[in-house]
Order: sequence, then C-alpha cells, then structure tokens
Amino acid sequence: MVVLTALRVEHEAVHRHLADVREVELPQGTLLDVGRIPGLDWEVALAETGPTNTRAALITQPTIEYFDADALLFVGVAGAVKDDVRLGDVVVARKVYGYHGGRESTDGFQARPDVWEPTHPMSQLVLSARRNDPWVFLPPDARPASLPRIHFEPIASGDVLIGSRGSETARRIRSHYNDAVAVDMESHGVAHAARMHSAVRMLSIRGISDLAGPDKAASDAAGSQETAARHAAAFALRVLRDLRPAGRPTRERPRGPAVVLVSGPGRDPAAEAWDSRSVVDVGGREYLLYKGPGDLLHESRDGDVVRRQAVVRVPDRGSRGSYAWLRQVERIRPLAGHGGFDPLAALEREAGLCRALGGPGVVHLDRDGNTATLALAWPADPKLGSPVQTLYELLPEPPAPATPLRLWSVVKGLAEVATVLERMGDENLSHRALRPTAIVLGQPQMVLRDFGLAAVPPRPGENPGPYQAPEQRYGSGARPGPATDVYQLGAVLYRALTGREPGPGAFGLPPAAISSTAPDSLVRLVAGALRQQPGERPRMRTLRLALLSVARELASVPPPHR
Repeated sequence: MVVLTALRVEHEAVHRHLADVREVELPQGTLLDVGRIPGLDWEVALAETGPTNTRAALITQPTIEYFDADALLFVGVAGAVKDDVRLGDVVVARKVYGYHGGRESTDGFQARPDVWEPTHPMSQLVLSARRNDPWVFLPPDARPASLPRIHFEPIASGDVLIGSRGSETARRIRSHYNDAVAVDMESHGVAHAARMHSAVRMLSIRGISDLAGPDKAASDAAGSQETAARHAAAFALRVLRDLRPAGRPTRERPRGPAVVLVSGPGRDPAAEAWDSRSVVDVGGREYLLYKGPGDLLHESRDGDVVRRQAVVRVPDRGSRGSYAWLRQVERIRPLAGHGGFDPLAALEREAGLCRALGGPGVVHLDRDGNTATLALAWPADPKLGSPVQTLYELLPEPPAPATPLRLWSVVKGLAEVATVLERMGDENLSHRALRPTAIVLGQPQMVLRDFGLAAVPPRPGENPGPYQAPEQRYGSGARPGPATDVYQLGAVLYRALTGREPGPGAFGLPPAAISSTAPDSLVRLVAGALRQQPGERPRMRTLRLALLSVARELASVPPPHR
C-alpha cells in the first residue's frame, strides 16, 4: 500500500499511525517511510510529494513500480468550493477533473475535461466505510463535538492556489465543472500516474482545510490544516480496514474436499513448500494438510524465527483423534546466549499447560535441533468424516448480524470457552490471540484450538488484526493479560451482533447495526467487555456467568424489538 501526501502536515497525520517504521530510498533518491499499521494487515510506504500535479505524478510513478503497489491512497487537505462543505469535512473524490484542459480562443474558453474515476469496487468500499463506523481510527481526544461529514463527490485539480471564489479560475470551475465540491493541486497528477498501472486501485481522500477564499491564511493559522489532515488520515485508515489485497476474496473459503492426499511413486513431499504441498513429514510420521479458511494454513517469519500452522489428518487412526492442529517453530540460527526467550521451548510449555488446564489433547510433541512441532487434537465430524468447523463458519456469509439460533449458539459456546480462559486467568496466564478461527465447534461444545500466546511473553503489536485489544498495540502503555481475553471475547460477540469485524477503538455498538434478536443484557455485556481500559472490563468469571444467563434468556424469552 502506497500512501502519498503533498505537505508535511499531511505526512505527519498519516505517520503517527505507523509502527516499525524504516526509511527506504528509491533509485531516484526519493525517501519514503515504510511501516505497518497496528491492527491491519497492510504494509504502508509513505511519501511526501510536494505541491503541484507535476511533482505528485513524478513521485507516484516510480513509487508504484518500486514497491509493486497493490493500492494507492492520496491523503491530505483541499479547499471547499461549495457552501455545504464545511471545515474539517472529508471529501473522497468520486471524480477528479484536470480543470486546465481546454481550448481558449476569441470565443472564450471551451473545456476539454480530463476526468479520472475510481473503480466500482473502490467506490463501494468508500460508501460502506461512510455508513459503518467511519471514525473508528479518530482518537477520542481528537474528536470534535460535531463529527465531520464525509462527501463522496467530484473535486477539481490544477496548479493554481485559489484565494478567492470570485477569481477567474474559480468562475471557470463553477462553469465547466459545476459538480466539483473541492479543489486541490495534486490529485490529477497522482491519478494520471496511477492510471498507467491498471492493477493499482486508487483513491484521493481530502480533508477540508479552507473555503477557497481570502480567509485561508487565518484558517491555516487556527490549525485547520492539522485538523483536516487528521480527519483525512483517519478515514483513509477506515477504508484500509476493509480493503483486501487484490486477488484475495473478502473471506477465504475452503475449496474441494477437506483433506487432499497428493502422493505417489517418486514423490518427495519434503522437497515442496509448506503452503503448497499436502503431505507433511514430522519425525518420520506423515500428516495430510487440510486447507481451511482464514489463518488455518499459514507460514510467517519474524526475524530468525519461522512459524507454520495447519489443520492436518493423522493417518494412524489409533492415535488420539484423526485430526490435529499442527504448529511448527523453526529457528534459522541457533539461540545466542542463555538468557534469551526460546520460541521452541514455548511450544513445549504450551503442551504442559494444555495437560494441566484442560486444553486440547496433545497428539504429538517433537523437538529436532532447531525445529519444534506440537500437534493438538482437533475434533472430527463423524457424519462428514472431516475436521469440525471453527466459529468462523458459524458467522454469516456475507457478513450480517447473526440469526437467533446462531446467536444462541455463539453465546453458549463462548461461555464454554470462557471456562478454560478463567482457569488460565487464575494462573495469571492469557490466550491473547482469540478470534473466530481460534475457537473450534467441538462435539458437544466449543473448545480452543490451542492456548494462543499464553506461553509467549507479551510484546507490543502482538495479535494484529480486528481482534487486537488496545493494550496490545504499540505505545498503549498497558500490559496484556487476562483482561485482554475478555476484550477479545467481546470482539467476537461484536462480530456476531453487528455482522462487522471490530476495528481498533471499537467505542460501542452502533444501535442501527445490532441484531434485533439481541437482548439488551447482551448488548451491555459486549459494551463492557470492549472498554478501552483493561481495568474497566468485567473479570472472566463475571463474563462467563453473564453469558450463561444470556444463553438462557435467548433460549426462553423472545427478545425485544428494536
């Protein structure tokens, strides 16, 4: 993801959201800050282009090529040319007019419009973000008494700084581009450069810092540029929350049979990559990969540590369960010294915690040199002959508030999961990686697929994504712990209640989006679990008992209509 800004104030508004920032120099000498946004999957390359369309285009083109960008956002400020657009509002360009295109003769000026428009999927993304919690990334202390409005309307872009709505340029825009509501000096150049790369999705997101009139200097001095840039950056992040990399479905679904065995004479499974083969050899024992949705088949690298995970079939039917949750940790280099954290030992410790606290059964534990492997029992569906599904599959597709029966199943199941989490909390341990794919629809009750991060020391930025608790983000100051599990169970319930994944800073449940089948007691419970301060959330025991009470209410009493 490339994010371009024209001015320093715009660059700072986006930069404050980045973590793990490093500087990258392009061959042409352009310097960019590259980092990630805690809670989101995107890596962001951030550049400051300087003003004018020409400069913006000259920076945009090589930046897209160097990073092989999937998408591009142009984020910053603009001036309003319509009276119904106020200072601090955000305008997302439904069109970008290059207003200098035309023919001038003794008959006057005849416009020859050069117009860029976003793709239909990107337009739909903007409309969805505008409807659904658009200001989730705007910090509470930066929220004005009246939230800014979001306009999805055309803007005009040229190289003239408009200081009066009575100027010739302003008159020409009103005459030839009458639906434009704002003006800037860079969007046309960025759009032209992005158009050269047909696969790059692009949006121009502009906060209104002035009214394109003589009061611009006074507005800027009063801090209007900082406010407008902050609002534009916050809405850009809201769009990013829903944007998926090109070619990846919004929700990955399993294809084909649950277990696929690809083997034969002369085939060497060990020679193939983890994410493409279907046979895994661990200590001379073969496991068959099950390619499920979400993060059920995954490989990642963190420095010198490679982590792999997958649902597998255990061919030996005499083992405990015919399916297992297989995780593997490999150190690229030996552990230096004796005082550092050993990620291989963490898997061994987790196996001990599972045995002691009633977690999943340990099918296999192996350590061979710089590689450790842990396989935990995964329940099988006796009717379908496949692994049972996760809570991920119980949530509606496409996303929508859960039906009464599903909501009862989710609440009842999470109460069962809370029993094990409560035992962990009594030992001052916490899972800290709860999400729908981490909860298995076991027979007869829901179970945890593993103990998450319980055997790993907390660190800033852990568990990125929509279920990340506030204390897990960079710079939060609070330490993750048992209250983190309360938040994450609340986040899963939020998903069931509203049909949406909670982003960072879920400040309550939007009433219009809550399922009409939800009792008021459940709505209050989720709101309490999602409190930003860990000390303000209920304890796990309190949450578990409340969920049991809500489950009984859902089973016996028709919920009130909203």
